[in-house]
Amino acid sequence: MTVSFSTDLAREIQERSGENVFLCYQCKKCTAGCPVAAYFDLTPHEVLRACQLGQTELVLHSRTISICAACETCSTRCPQGIDIARIMDVLEIMAAEQGIKSKAPRVPMFYKAANRGINLFGRMWELGLMAELYMREFFAGELDFKQLFKYDLPLALRMFFKGKLKILPSLARKPRQPTPTTDEDVISYYPGCSLHATGIEFQMSTLAVTEKLGLRMEEPEGWVCCGTSPAHNTDHYRAIKLPMETLAIAHEKGQNYMTMPCAACFSRFRFAIHEVEQDPDLRRRIAAETGYEYNGEIRVDNLLTTITDRVGYDAVAERVVRPLKGLKVACYYGCLLTRPPEVTGAEHHEYPMNMDRLMETLGAEAVDWSYKTDCCGGSLSLSELDIALDLSHDILRNALDVGADLIVTACPLCHANLDMRQKQIGEKFGDDSEIPIVYFTQLMGVAYGQDAKTLGLDKHFSDAIGLLKEKGLLAD
Repeated sequence: MTVSFSTDLAREIQERSGENVFLCYQCKKCTAGCPVAAYFDLTPHEVLRACQLGQTELVLHSRTISICAACETCSTRCPQGIDIARIMDVLEIMAAEQGIKSKAPRVPMFYKAANRGINLFGRMWELGLMAELYMREFFAGELDFKQLFKYDLPLALRMFFKGKLKILPSLARKPRQPTPTTDEDVISYYPGCSLHATGIEFQMSTLAVTEKLGLRMEEPEGWVCCGTSPAHNTDHYRAIKLPMETLAIAHEKGQNYMTMPCAACFSRFRFAIHEVEQDPDLRRRIAAETGYEYNGEIRVDNLLTTITDRVGYDAVAERVVRPLKGLKVACYYGCLLTRPPEVTGAEHHEYPMNMDRLMETLGAEAVDWSYKTDCCGGSLSLSELDIALDLSHDILRNALDVGADLIVTACPLCHANLDMRQKQIGEKFGDDSEIPIVYFTQLMGVAYGQDAKTLGLDKHFSDAIGLLKEKGLLAD
């Protein structure tokens, strides 16, 4: 076969992203670390080689660019500093612009359904998203009826009765003229879309615990969705602008510190800040549209870091009335809290320890294990479920194998993948992969003597309440 050479594709990638594919010398670290590589038709290093050779048709027609989980492992570990995940986004956007049909057709269907909700309401409406996604799959002949009736509908009903699905969407109403705050102790609290619905227990436990800690949290009126995967996989500019719109609201209030529980939201905000700091033209363009130019006056943190660094372990320990003695926990950070470190600011991005130390401060034992920053599949659970089930199974099994009593996490999407799909995972792999999945704020609340209902522990599918009562950590 004749292989032609052209630099057109490489030049376009660099124009769109600033990334130089010719820096790649094929060390294959990206492929070796990629959790989804086994499902690709072109592995990450093969994608870069094809881009170097200008094999546009090969790359844009590949399945790889659609099912990249955007876990940032490849970008973090590249010795040349190539942002490979960003290149995957560029290629996926280029393919869509050229009308190329995806080899993973449910993925663009998910993006369209999610983006439509964000456009209409300013926030993601999860129930509406799923309904539209099923309709799109049905009319495209892609709907898996067995999956729908055996697993998804029963799952949705349980979520509804547990208060984890909102019948009506939440609207991002334009805020009234805000009254600027002069109190520097007020923390701007960005819940993100999931914490108003499928991750409602994270919201409940966050507010309960921060009140105990004396933190003054204020949700910015009119905040909008961070855009998450549907934005950065379809429109890079929009993915930067959406977080900036919310930061503009906080800035008008005079707030200088924002925290957010959701790891995905944290990632998108920090990426947006990183991009505008690196690109003055982009910063000015967004300022012209939003009326706000980011100049570093608002710090953005994830809630875990807010508690461990801003509040401090000593202050956390002072509130403990029921130490979590005898409880072995596997601390699961997921992929986006720490990667890439130049964006997140994480000191130990491959093996972080602040959640572990927090759990030990509460009296629990944090176990050493191999999957604390591995990807669970993220939003692929809504489009390429089999991949998410495989990755989630590996996480569950490793936690069980090292003797953990439960997994503690800081991401609503990670929690959903690990908690709600355990029955299906067990049936697929023919093993017992059941282990309770809780948020770190919920265990903080237990150690502070708060009850299960206040912390939303009754909203889980896995049985955290039973385990905690067995350990003598929750009253009957």
